[in-house]
Amino acid sequence: MNNVLSKIFNRDLLARIMIFLAGVFLISLGIFLFINSQLGSDPVTVLIDGISETLGLTVGQANFLINGGIILALLLLTGRKFGPGTILHAVFVGIFVDVLFYIFGDATPQFILYRFMMLTAAPISLGSGIAIYVSAGMGEGALEALMMLLKEKSNFSLKIIKTAMDITFGAAGVLLGATFGIGTLFGALAIGPVTQLAFGYVRRIKAYAGYRQNS
Repeated sequence: MNNVLSKIFNRDLLARIMIFLAGVFLISLGIFLFINSQLGSDPVTVLIDGISETLGLTVGQANFLINGGIILALLLLTGRKFGPGTILHAVFVGIFVDVLFYIFGDATPQFILYRFMMLTAAPISLGSGIAIYVSAGMGEGALEALMMLLKEKSNFSLKIIKTAMDITFGAAGVLLGATFGIGTLFGALAIGPVTQLAFGYVRRIKAYAGYRQNS
């Protein structure tokens, strides 16, 4: 087990790509669970769902449209440089989401308790995925890049910027016909703490793996 951890968390490019894709898959699973709970999604997923409904796109295609649009805008307007993970994130989140919908379809349970279980699992999956893909060190996601740019260009804290982005994305998604519900508020409140907790676990695992590798 120790040898496996050491191999996973070394700086080898292939290992980093595998870690990155594992994190991206968990993010995609979180989006899938949010939408299928039918109790409301986190603000970003509300926007994705709204664009999907309005333009007749798959959820994955709508996700790529948002992330790709942000990346293109930042490239053209600011000349900001991105790591390979930024492009991979934009592409593979959409692919994984569409694969999940293709395999499982609209998997909304009739029993309300199961829907709440999906809603509870969604931010856990999404927040853990964010921590894992960031730990690979291959570049920030498009939304994270936008958030950091807004922080650099303003005197506002990340908390204020994140809240403003969530309100904007959520409102736009609702106007486009997406579901707003208890899950929207739950996602906005839960994803941050879950991500922070997951970062702590990832750091401890990496530190432990590094210690075993050097001992």
